[in-house]
Amino acid sequence: MFFRQLLHEDRSCASYLVGCPTLGLCAAIDPQGDVRRYIDIAEGNAMVISHVIDTHVHADHPSGARALSEAARATLYLGATAQVGFEFSLLSDGDVLEVGNRRLQVIHTPGHTPDHVCLLVDDWFVLTGDTLFVGDVGRVDLALTEVDESELRTRANKLHDSLQTLMALRDDVEVYPGHYAGSTCGRGMDGKTISTVGRERRQNEALSLDVEAFIEFQLSNMPPQPRDFETIKRANIGLERQPV
Repeated sequence: MFFRQLLHEDRSCASYLVGCPTLGLCAAIDPQGDVRRYIDIAEGNAMVISHVIDTHVHADHPSGARALSEAARATLYLGATAQVGFEFSLLSDGDVLEVGNRRLQVIHTPGHTPDHVCLLVDDWFVLTGDTLFVGDVGRVDLALTEVDESELRTRANKLHDSLQTLMALRDDVEVYPGHYAGSTCGRGMDGKTISTVGRERRQNEALSLDVEAFIEFQLSNMPPQPRDFETIKRANIGLERQPV
């Protein structure tokens, strides 16, 4: 097993590399910034990047997934319901990606976005993107078009269901989120960048709420939108040139 968590302090984001040195293959999850960094890390560990995955269409930072897939000549993957202006391979609930000897099981977790997926790796740890953070959960209000309260409630309901799916995993499954403290994608996430399902079940206040209370939680005290939100979102879905 090869595993690296790459932290991006500018917007408190995390990217991941999961690989199999035995067969020389590696997957990059939620890459951003200089894509050469990912290629160099993989090659420095006798691997090539074969899979590039975005857990969802990001709204708070420019995605590096398309650029990395082109530079590494790797397949680009997104959730099956992603609405973007470029080609990608679909990830549906229950799919399993084999990266050498590593197995990445897709868990469809809509709510933060309709296309969001989490990745359970070797039944050992889960990459939760913007669905579940350490001490917090994702928000449901980031959209290019105006979203009314009814739609927000529907999204919050879906996110609640998605979180229950994650909470059905074993207590010892490790949680690696897409953000940590300082990000605007949640309300009160911790500065730690790793947790476990059991710890979040016990300590994450949002996970203790029933569905109605959770919906009200999502509709109140919304954080400010990420800076350059609309420009970033439009670029990440392929409508505009991606910002640097």
